[in-house]
Amino acid sequence: MQFDTLYHVNAAGCYTESFYTSVANQMLYSKPSKALIRCDISLDAPYVFVELTELAGFDRQTRCLLILSHVIENIELKKLCCSFRVNKVQFILPHASNGEPLIDDDTLSELLTNAMPEQTPAFEQVSDWQLEATDLDTLVVAVDSCNDFEYVSEQAKHHTVQVVNGPSGVIYGEGGYALLVHRQGCLKATTFDESMPTQLQRANIQVSDSFIFAGMQSYEWQKQWFSYTQKHYKNDDELIEFAELNTVLGYQGVANQSAAFALAGSYLHNPLMADTEHVFVVFNQPTEQLFKISRSESECHI
Repeated sequence: MQFDTLYHVNAAGCYTESFYTSVANQMLYSKPSKALIRCDISLDAPYVFVELTELAGFDRQTRCLLILSHVIENIELKKLCCSFRVNKVQFILPHASNGEPLIDDDTLSELLTNAMPEQTPAFEQVSDWQLEATDLDTLVVAVDSCNDFEYVSEQAKHHTVQVVNGPSGVIYGEGGYALLVHRQGCLKATTFDESMPTQLQRANIQVSDSFIFAGMQSYEWQKQWFSYTQKHYKNDDELIEFAELNTVLGYQGVANQSAAFALAGSYLHNPLMADTEHVFVVFNQPTEQLFKISRSESECHI
């Protein structure tokens, strides 16, 4: 599957170079919350989160709508559709706690009409997306904001949330991403089936490869990953060093997979990585999945 990353916005900004630099250098964007969440039966503590400073004080729905509007405005939809075939826009957006879409279809239609009034493209909204199952010539726009108290408190019932002075856990963030899935894409994604150990073997990984972890962090996962990769080490090898997307910029919910692919693209587009042929992206939510992101043979026109 080939694709291009068109635009992104997160706490690191909206430039490809800053995305790479922020994660590669493990820059600090996170901060403690003012509110306390229940960590276990005997402990309440501030949770650690990442936010876009400009959105501080807004609720989740407003945050998502503002990020979405910003992304659509900056991909220059009219110009994009003149240069490439776009059969459909696929919005990857979160649902509210009641199960309803956080942003309704009427609002999405209005955003697209404002961006391209002459011929508004068809669209659909989903909250569960897989790159490998996406139709060709699809514009994917993914947005989520996962850092408000209500959302994080609910997640703490199911996952270890990173709290101040607490064990390794999930830091929540927000962001928006646009990708175009098409045959002329500059990036190529290769997937592998079966269990994670089998995926690693089929991908023929080397401990010297570049890895991006874009899943939910926990001490249990760290032990699990080492057990998966242990047989790939030789006596003098150093441990695999992950580029930690979510430790730096926060786990971004339904937009997290798009964020990881955009980060992989920023790595491969960076002059410092010119000799790097591919980057592996590792997820552990909702399933354990390995992606190999490499440069395609297509000429890049975006």
